[in-house]
Amino acid sequence: MKFDRNKAFPYPVLRPYNDDFIDKDFQAAVSVEVSESSVNISIDYSLSSKSIKKLIDAHEASFVTVVSCRDTYFSQAIESFDEHAEKVLSHGIFRGEVFINKYIQILDDISFESTEVHPDFGTGPFLYTKGDVIAQDEPEKFYFGREFFKPLTSIFSLVKNESLSYGEWKIDTESDYVSIEINPKMKEKIDIARSGRSNQMILINSLYYAAVVQVIENLKEDDSSYSDYRWAQVIAKKMGDCEVTIDDPSTKIASKILDYPLRMLSDFVFADGAES
Repeated sequence: MKFDRNKAFPYPVLRPYNDDFIDKDFQAAVSVEVSESSVNISIDYSLSSKSIKKLIDAHEASFVTVVSCRDTYFSQAIESFDEHAEKVLSHGIFRGEVFINKYIQILDDISFESTEVHPDFGTGPFLYTKGDVIAQDEPEKFYFGREFFKPLTSIFSLVKNESLSYGEWKIDTESDYVSIEINPKMKEKIDIARSGRSNQMILINSLYYAAVVQVIENLKEDDSSYSDYRWAQVIAKKMGDCEVTIDDPSTKIASKILDYPLRMLSDFVFADGAES
């Protein structure tokens, strides 16, 4: 079931942004760990409604987390009566954007009533049929692919552009990878120089940092136009990992998702010249 905060149900549903249940909450914290051969999903549920908890204890309802991947047509429900659940899945079933939806689902037709329900719904009892959702948390997503576990600079490719003067550059974001277009002679020099660690740090702090700031500005202006591109998905994952949002300043986002390049410059380039 797609999460829609404006959807109206004929029965009370505990979910964010509504008050069907008075001062009650349902949340599911999902942790995704990727190893060389598997994806380990760990879920911790938090439920403050005693009346819904009674349904789970009686096996009349269960916690359900649905993991789905649009690119591979994979979908699997992880069901549990406990507040903690784990599942180990194969690498091969994920590619690109992976959605995680979290519910409490009714397992059989029941008649339900509770003093926790808002008076606007009436006194009940409320009828739920098998498969109905009685609680729902906001969905979340993560991204899967080799690019998501490489340095952020892997989303960029250097491309020759004869029309650009020496030292001039521009970017093209209309494909899965961001093209940084530069003068052919400049590209030749960069290709030779970037094998050195110090030169890599200089490039990250100059060309790549500026390019990351620019693509973030593009996302700020129109996120939806780029959402299907791999580079935008990689940046979204990096932002989530670094706990920054698109509303943060672009320079802050770029610094965090590049793992503070100025600090790396200090460690690998400035260190030899540091005063004792």
